[in-house]
Amino acid sequence: MTTELNTEHAALIDMRAQVVRDLKGLVADSESLLKEVLDASSEEFTAVRGRIDDRLGEASVRLDKARVAAGRRMGEAADITHEYVVHNPWKVLGAAAAVGVIIGSMLRSR
Repeated sequence: MTTELNTEHAALIDMRAQVVRDLKGLVADSESLLKEVLDASSEEFTAVRGRIDDRLGEASVRLDKARVAAGRRMGEAADITHEYVVHNPWKVLGAAAAVGVIIGSMLRSR
């Protein structure tokens, strides 16, 4: 189960890196569009705008896939946490009590 989570985490990091690259490319294309607009014909403007629209669509799809993958991963983490709490209630209660004592002592010493 842990190796499965690690694999999904690596895939999520790769997706995030791809989305960042896409967005950087989109910004670069937008900058080139602004430079070309100053002395471009309407046909050239339309071609550059089409490229930017395509890149924006690709980035949007990848961002949506990354969002879905992150949501799935969060759901799995919540399920694992719930399962742990159900099977180990006294450990969780003890840990929560210990954290409460530590925070209480820190606040009292202020």
